[in-house]
Amino acid sequence: MAPGIQTPWRRLPLLGLLWALGVLGIGTGLGLGAYRLAFQEALRAVPILPPPGASVSSSPTTHSGPLHLPEWTGKERVNILVLGIDQREGESGPWRTDTIMVVTIDPVGLSAGVLSIPRDLWVTIPGFGENRINTAHFLGDAYGYPGGGIALAQETLRYNFGIATSYYVRVNFTTFEKAIDLLGGIELCVPEAIDDPHYPDARYGYEPFHIEAGCQHLDGRTALKYARTRATRGGDFDRMRRQQQVIQAVRERVLRLNMLPELIARAPALWETVKDGVRTNLSLEEMIALARLAARIPDDRIRMVTIGPSMTIPATTPDGAEVLVRIPEKVQEALTDLFGPQPMHLKARISVRNGTLRPGLATRVAEILRSLGAEIVEVGNADRSDYGETRILARPEALEAGRQVAGWLGLPLTAVQPTPDLACACDLVIRLGADFPELAGP
Repeated sequence: MAPGIQTPWRRLPLLGLLWALGVLGIGTGLGLGAYRLAFQEALRAVPILPPPGASVSSSPTTHSGPLHLPEWTGKERVNILVLGIDQREGESGPWRTDTIMVVTIDPVGLSAGVLSIPRDLWVTIPGFGENRINTAHFLGDAYGYPGGGIALAQETLRYNFGIATSYYVRVNFTTFEKAIDLLGGIELCVPEAIDDPHYPDARYGYEPFHIEAGCQHLDGRTALKYARTRATRGGDFDRMRRQQQVIQAVRERVLRLNMLPELIARAPALWETVKDGVRTNLSLEEMIALARLAARIPDDRIRMVTIGPSMTIPATTPDGAEVLVRIPEKVQEALTDLFGPQPMHLKARISVRNGTLRPGLATRVAEILRSLGAEIVEVGNADRSDYGETRILARPEALEAGRQVAGWLGLPLTAVQPTPDLACACDLVIRLGADFPELAGP
């Protein structure tokens, strides 16, 4: 098992409870007007429950007629990008992403998982150079990237990790808070006391946050603060673990109290409460079908993966920003474990050359690329051992392949240089320099 993989969840209605929103899978679909009537038709056999606190004079009524729910018929792996944005009241954006996750479902192998990505991870954002990954959404909206911030966030994932996400769900934190309160809060055990005097408020000031250790009930506002604060020794890594804990607490509350029938029956009213804070391209039929598919996945086939401290190196940029640089083969090991092998589909012959004094570096990099399906035709030393910067020298017709390799190795687009004459029977020459990230031990 790859580093960073934590205890498997119990069976998870993945879409319905995806982003710690017991109503997200239902409410989002209801927001799509074209599906409203179809949804009502599909719920004819579901009990109609009164609002909480209302008197009940008779047993719940149901609509007559069979319940026809869609099945997921696709055979390809499904990847869904989940973004949490720091949208504040009265703001029109653009926004950075405070939370980045990828949900993956394999409908054939019946497995699923969630990848959590730290917001300070230093990556190449296509068209915008190197930056923290949480700026991709902001830049896409701010500069009119085709498809906006969500599209640029998706392209950034594809470029740096080879993960293609056909679907997305974006939610703001006000909606998160409302959804927790709609469920009546959650129960969870806080492993350590947290004191955060600099927790941000909605007016760009501070709203100090403190919570004691121990098992307790959290309302929406407290749950949001608990999931967002970074005032513990593990910083962003601890924050991602707390987000996972909150998601699990929501799921357990909904399932333990058998709240799903009530949530479904109240879905139109719930949607009115949260609709302004949710955006997705999943249709109602797709959400229902994927949720039903996820319910069939065995307990031990659902995993939570975090790009954590064992896969990254703390670094400081030239302008003083503290960021995380990924260790390519460690991240790739975790991604392969979660998503399965992600072949490059490269039509390029590659030569890997060590331009440093680090022994075995070219061999290690060649092994990483071979594991991704790349064709390595040569491994050796460069003409010098004092190159400071790594370069991918590419024949003009292989530039796109060079960019893809750069993404997999965590290199910027500027590392790819068109070179008509490579003086070898290859399409790409990877010349490793002193700036190439440290690799883990054998």
